[in-house]
Amino acid sequence: MRAALQPAAAAPRPAAVSTTLPRREPKTLAADAFDIFPNAVMVCDSRGQVVAANARLRSELGVAGDGGASCCDLLGCGRPGTELEEGCITARALDHGDTLPEVPVDSALGRMRVSAAPLYQDLSHVVIQLRRERTEVSDQPALRVYTFGRLRVEAGDRQLTGAWLDQRAGQLLRYLACERRRIAPADAIAEAIWPQAGPAAANSVRHFVHVLRERLEPHRARGTQSSYVVCKRGGYALASSHVWIDADEFEAEARSGMIALSAGDVRAAEPRLMRAAHLYKGDFLAEEPYAEWALAEREHLRATACNVLRALADIRGEGPDAAVCLERLADMEPFDTDVQRRLLSAWLRQGRRSRAARHYDAFKWRLMREFGERPGFELAELAVRSA
Repeated sequence: MRAALQPAAAAPRPAAVSTTLPRREPKTLAADAFDIFPNAVMVCDSRGQVVAANARLRSELGVAGDGGASCCDLLGCGRPGTELEEGCITARALDHGDTLPEVPVDSALGRMRVSAAPLYQDLSHVVIQLRRERTEVSDQPALRVYTFGRLRVEAGDRQLTGAWLDQRAGQLLRYLACERRRIAPADAIAEAIWPQAGPAAANSVRHFVHVLRERLEPHRARGTQSSYVVCKRGGYALASSHVWIDADEFEAEARSGMIALSAGDVRAAEPRLMRAAHLYKGDFLAEEPYAEWALAEREHLRATACNVLRALADIRGEGPDAAVCLERLADMEPFDTDVQRRLLSAWLRQGRRSRAARHYDAFKWRLMREFGERPGFELAELAVRSA
């Protein structure tokens, strides 16, 4: 008996079995690869409606991939003077019957290169890839400053990090980004950032301007002018020719989109508005919530973002992609009854009753706590209207 039991005791194999990778079906592998692909990818039906979108496209544009948006909405198909002015890229790919050559377009994600190909032999669907267009470094601002949410700074292909971002030099950079439309006088900088500095304020400003320049351009030759922080008429500013700020592009895209929408050109408006919504990652300079010098600009940009999301929700009507915009808008306007009603109605149309019930209860108690009022509608009423 002892001899018979020895082999089993001497051969513990479970560890080897546990390292065996699970077998996955080819369809599962293909679906996973599609979803994590680094470029934005979508599948459109023969009408150009987006019926599937990978994670990159969903996260950046809020496209649900269930028919609520079209390739023409996202890419501006048919717009005069563009590479797609001949018409819908889905229709062109189906007519061609093969992969279309890659072309540059101004999409809702910005400047991209787009290609499309029929997905099946029956020409029922088309797969479209959006790839970020590479440009010469000299064509791009050398410094990129992201002010929505947590401050982020990039120089070329490097992200600038370090404790300095949360210190005086980082505060100075935030202030100059807030004052980006004008030259900030040295005394105004001192009053905003170092109100207790007294007679030493001017020296403090000069010192931290020097520190900021060193952090942004560590390899700048001694005695040469800064490309990023310039001195003019006794004040300081970020050089717009070499510094890109997300808030500037956000405002430009929002303005262009709203102008096009006012003119009735929804096809031109939607990609611009989607790009603006994508750029708005959170409150302007969110790390400075109590800085008085940032309050007005923060509220201005927040109001602009709310207008953008409202416009996108209006464009999308009762489609599923409208709920994505309304959900963001409801977070930004927590006491706006009309916004909350629209979001709840959208969820009820989608059959998301549990989500709607939880959200309604939270809104009801929030409104009662802050204003002593109840919502001007009942969830049951919305359910009947949305049925």
